[in-house]
Amino acid sequence: MTRWVALLAFAVGPPSLAQEPAPPAPNEGGERAAVEAAIRKVYPALVRIQVVAAKYGDGREGKVEVSGSGVIVSPQGHLVTNHHVAARARLLRCTLADKSELPATLVGTDALADIAVLKLDLGGRAVPGVAEFGDSDALRVGDGVLAMGSPLAFSQSVTRGIVSNVEMTFPALLWPATIKLDGEETGSLVRWIGHDAQIFPGNSGGPLVNLRGEIVGINEISFGLSGAIPGNLAREVAAELTKHGEVRRSWLGLALQPLLKTEGASRGVLVSSVFLGSPAATAGLKPGDVLTSYAGQALDVRHPEQLPAVNRLMLATPIGSRVELTYERNGKPQRASAVTIARGPARGEEAEVPFWGATVAELTMVAARGLKREPASGVIVTGVRAGGPAAEAKPGLQIGDIVVEFAGQPVRHVKDLVERAHALADGRPAPIPALVGFDRSAQRLLSVLKLGIRDGADRSAEATKAWLPVSTQVLTADLAEALALPGRTGVRLTHVHPGSAAETAGLKVGDVVLRLDGEPIPASRPEDVEVFSALVRRYRVGSTVSLDLVRHGQPLAIAVELQPSPASTRELTEYRDDTFDFAARDLTFQDRLQPTLDRDLAGVLVTGVEGGGWAALAHLAVGDVVLAVDGGPVPNRAALAARMKAIAAARPARVVFFVRRGVQTLFLELEPAWSH
Repeated sequence: MTRWVALLAFAVGPPSLAQEPAPPAPNEGGERAAVEAAIRKVYPALVRIQVVAAKYGDGREGKVEVSGSGVIVSPQGHLVTNHHVAARARLLRCTLADKSELPATLVGTDALADIAVLKLDLGGRAVPGVAEFGDSDALRVGDGVLAMGSPLAFSQSVTRGIVSNVEMTFPALLWPATIKLDGEETGSLVRWIGHDAQIFPGNSGGPLVNLRGEIVGINEISFGLSGAIPGNLAREVAAELTKHGEVRRSWLGLALQPLLKTEGASRGVLVSSVFLGSPAATAGLKPGDVLTSYAGQALDVRHPEQLPAVNRLMLATPIGSRVELTYERNGKPQRASAVTIARGPARGEEAEVPFWGATVAELTMVAARGLKREPASGVIVTGVRAGGPAAEAKPGLQIGDIVVEFAGQPVRHVKDLVERAHALADGRPAPIPALVGFDRSAQRLLSVLKLGIRDGADRSAEATKAWLPVSTQVLTADLAEALALPGRTGVRLTHVHPGSAAETAGLKVGDVVLRLDGEPIPASRPEDVEVFSALVRRYRVGSTVSLDLVRHGQPLAIAVELQPSPASTRELTEYRDDTFDFAARDLTFQDRLQPTLDRDLAGVLVTGVEGGGWAALAHLAVGDVVLAVDGGPVPNRAALAARMKAIAAARPARVVFFVRRGVQTLFLELEPAWSH
């Protein structure tokens, strides 16, 4: 997997000289033919996957663009990739080997095996190719293999190598480094196929192929040596995901490890932990027991490489099966039986709670047991945004709190909480107080969250002051001396706003204003920059004042009518869009003074773009002026708000912003994944 921002590094050196090709080594011609045949079989089925995925942090859901690889395994358009590529996908686009681009949907994903299945939206067309799985158990060290995929999000490519290890696990030397995905220890199930065909970020999810053109692995990791999930495991998991949308696994509540060197048992696997209330605990097993057989199958685990096979055996048992267990305790043989239960994922679905400034996750069976709770007994807080309602409540929510009640009703699932927050606060002015009950350690706490949009009232109705539409600089002592006005005080005009009353009255750049209605202007130091404006603001809007000035050394008096002061940035209310995560406001007079903006430009100025939002992913930037949305002009904030409200109701697949950036205009295509 590679981020788009990303890991692109180019090594540039002196050009190499063309050389005559070396003569082929013995048997190279035959192996080359096998390589070419394998590529022809699999290459048409390769897919480059572009993903917009949800990313949670600091109490909010953001978006991140990632890229990975996949391989088509059915004529219906099913393709296999990694969980870490496609999990939490909000938008999936796949580029096929023929360069065509198709949308896709996530059929199912499994963090434990790091496998996911997508389905292409074929729209009636045929897939360009289908690859088949081979028998990964038949691989031997030294076998030739090809790693296929889209490294660094480039077009599909192939690298070549040999199998280096058929039962690769993370070595103890790297502890505590491991591969943990959404709470799952991938190495507890997977023994990787180690190989030296180069893979890079972006190759994740691509196939490892033998020289018969069969999938024997799904590439996942690289740390000098590359590692692929065995094809037999990937095929089993993909079949379950395709059929059920999930992998159904059994659970006894045991954690296992290899026998200790000091262990006196002749065979078996060491029970390191037993979950409270689990089937294994009910059957009487305890940490320190040595499990010698499971459902009649003898067990012997002395090395880490042997443990994933035992875990696979136990997890693959049909749910609800009664299994016979034999074990030793203090060297004495024991027997027990236990009924397996459904395991489910280690970590539940995560979501941002609207108007809370917090994210929460489903409390799965595994997570609940780890907290000594029952499943569906609340949702766990995974993030809190500083300054948000959840953080500002007394007491404020914290990561790890279990929310059990909201607005007078119990909370059992994330969906309950999200829907209730929407119903309570959507479209209403802040604050909306709501009672929240949550568990923290052994305490049951209550707090009041004040929900809603904290967007202040429109301040444009503040008292309007008189204004002379010019820009000035202070007539310092040095400047006065240079202009042959020694000892005089006042201001020099540096800009006269076109089309204004000041221009109509005849004021020009370079005029030096010495008096206002006969009174000297006491400005002679750089810090007196606001003196002239303050004198003008004492008048009523519409008043006519007389200015005594000097132009080209000659005295001159000009009368000018004072105008209402234009709205300042502080006086304008921002429009905030929570779907696309951006903010904008009306253009001010000061904005239009920028040389890149026309005085009559009709649009709204982008003042904020949330990182990881749909607007950010389309590269909308602070300072852009939005001129139109989906072809409809947005000359002001009110028009933008109405336009975005209509878009939210229609939920189109794509929304096009026409923006002005500097002196150029461009079109930005936003592709939201509507969740509500």
